[in-house]
Amino acid sequence: MLRPLFLLLILSLLAAPVVAWPAVGSPSGQTPLYSLDVGERVIVVLKGGDEVIGEVVEETPDKISVKSAFGVTSIEMNRVDVVIRGEEVDRREYSQRHKRAIRRGSASGWYSLAKWALGRGLEQQAHDAFEKTLEIDPEHEAARIALGWGQVDGQWKTPEEAEALIARGWGRDGKRLIPPRENSRTPPRNPSPKPTEPKPDVVKPGRPTIPESVTRRLDPQDQRRREEQLERRRKEREKFDENKRKEYEGVPWSSRSTLPAPNWVIECNSTPEVARTYRWIMEALHATLSKMFKSPDVRSQKPIVKIYRNHDEFMLKTGMGAGVGGFYQPTSQNVSAYHGTFGLTGTTFTVLAHEGTHAFQGKKMTRMGNYPNWFIEGMAVYFGDGSKLDYKKKKLVSGLIPRDRLFHIQEKIREGTHTPLSKLGGLPRNRFGGSQYADSWAVMHFLFKGPETRKGHRFLVEYWRMGEKRRIGQRQFNNLAQKYYKDVDQMEADWKEYVLSLNAPPAGEVKDSRFNSLDFMFSIERPGPNWEFALDEIQDRDLVLMKIPGTRNEIRVRILTKAEDGQRPQDWIDSVALPDLRKKYTDVRTLKGDLGGLDAFLFEFVDKPPATKEESKEEGATDGDEPSEGTPGSRQFSAVQTQQEGPEGDGDGNGDGEAKDAEQKPPAPAPRKHRSYILVGISNAYELRGSFEMDQFASLLPDLEWVAFSFEKIQRNRW
Repeated sequence: MLRPLFLLLILSLLAAPVVAWPAVGSPSGQTPLYSLDVGERVIVVLKGGDEVIGEVVEETPDKISVKSAFGVTSIEMNRVDVVIRGEEVDRREYSQRHKRAIRRGSASGWYSLAKWALGRGLEQQAHDAFEKTLEIDPEHEAARIALGWGQVDGQWKTPEEAEALIARGWGRDGKRLIPPRENSRTPPRNPSPKPTEPKPDVVKPGRPTIPESVTRRLDPQDQRRREEQLERRRKEREKFDENKRKEYEGVPWSSRSTLPAPNWVIECNSTPEVARTYRWIMEALHATLSKMFKSPDVRSQKPIVKIYRNHDEFMLKTGMGAGVGGFYQPTSQNVSAYHGTFGLTGTTFTVLAHEGTHAFQGKKMTRMGNYPNWFIEGMAVYFGDGSKLDYKKKKLVSGLIPRDRLFHIQEKIREGTHTPLSKLGGLPRNRFGGSQYADSWAVMHFLFKGPETRKGHRFLVEYWRMGEKRRIGQRQFNNLAQKYYKDVDQMEADWKEYVLSLNAPPAGEVKDSRFNSLDFMFSIERPGPNWEFALDEIQDRDLVLMKIPGTRNEIRVRILTKAEDGQRPQDWIDSVALPDLRKKYTDVRTLKGDLGGLDAFLFEFVDKPPATKEESKEEGATDGDEPSEGTPGSRQFSAVQTQQEGPEGDGDGNGDGEAKDAEQKPPAPAPRKHRSYILVGISNAYELRGSFEMDQFASLLPDLEWVAFSFEKIQRNRW
């Protein structure tokens, strides 16, 4: 009996995972160390039960510094219960994300979980999450593709059917299954027992260097000046980062600054200077809102605005997830946020302006629940996304046009996917989703800033007063539309015409040979006199465009959006950027490089050749619609058209048959070759892209490298 028991004991010891690493004593007798490696991914479990997940930056006898996607958190050793290391980190993090996906209950939540698990090598968990995505949304295209589904003549084939076709010599191009006659060079493959996504390329950002093409264009004196400029930038970044580090370290919440103001109470545990800045920002917001909505306060209590020193502490204290920047609590009237930037362009100010508008509504409205979401959220977006700070005058400038909201609603109106005003005015809260924020902002902007502002202002004032007495909805909206715009259909027609006529404000200004953008915090230099800035030709995601007149050669800077704020740059590149580039282009290659001395991802790719008539017909039969909003990488890397390409068709609106189309339709443009530098942030990414004629790519590449070298990230505080 002893032998089986002994073996059982040994096996149980071998099987038990060691997840918590005990501390080892330091030679000086100080607080023990965990012997953590810099860059190691760990979970620091605090004695209160909270957890911090991230990469080790530093370990001293007094503290552990952990870097997450949102900054560095320093944790005193006396608060640490245990440190979890190894594979258990991924398992714990998966468990947290799994619970979050269950709470959200949406297809996008499960799809995000699947992509994260796939990136961590948790293939079975990823497969299960993809399956769950399809349970909720059977038409979720990306999940189908990930599980091995494919389309033939517009009809989906199961993974088993798709693998059987591939074994018979068929090929795959995204969701399309290509028959052998079009895939003759593709040898048959043995069916795989379990379809999985191909492993992404390993793309590592390069180190800052001066390109050889740049040094050749500089004389020795200029080269020394450029090297000094690079060194100056490096020192400025280090100084700026050191100041930001102090702001993010701040003080414990128990030692926070508490600053009463006429209309708010500010609590902040960053530096005292930061706390004072947020005090005048919130007062400026209140002053702007009070000019437009003069109703008396129905609550005398001052809202408390809690601003935590960094995002990790915000998550620890509030229990919010990584994608939340702040929130308003209707019961207490308080606002919570954190000090820090969001991605490449977002700020704490935009969150405070949005949530602070809700707090203002809570003070002024007898019952916020009386108003539909288009009114509540439309106002918050109008003053949140559509405002900026005048630091000199310490005031808020409102009524601006947020680029993302404008491009989103314009695209929806053109495609007929916007929410009609005859429904938006009474849309229930449980049916109001993220897509309706752009619609609501556009209605609010139309009423505030449209061609008939007096009518719009009266509409808003009456609507506000109606909600003071009773719950209002679509009927009240329609009545006011009839009073001021003839009827709701006419109001919608006027609204759509106005919204489609709006142009996004310039992202910056040209001064001599440089383009400077304070809003997007970057600057670039024109490579030579043969290049001209063409700011009036920018497309929806463009921030700046340069062209050689009379050619299709272009250099542009664009802003891209990440669906998940907490996603690491490499994970986003692997799961979104690279797959989408391969879908839109051919000959995609990964290189190494930097953008203005900052680590960047570098790609080269070529336009796909024009499709033949037969291929075009098959594309129309099998490709279906473009990915919907929210699909990772949906339209961000689509081929950028130039004016020379022109629209399809003859332009006269008459369909006189294929012969006339073939005769009058301009020839398809020749493919161009592109190089793309991508600098990834938390929620956004910069893309510097050069698009050149194939035979001119090599000769124009030095111009692009010059622009990449000249790229400068403007270092200044963003509130």
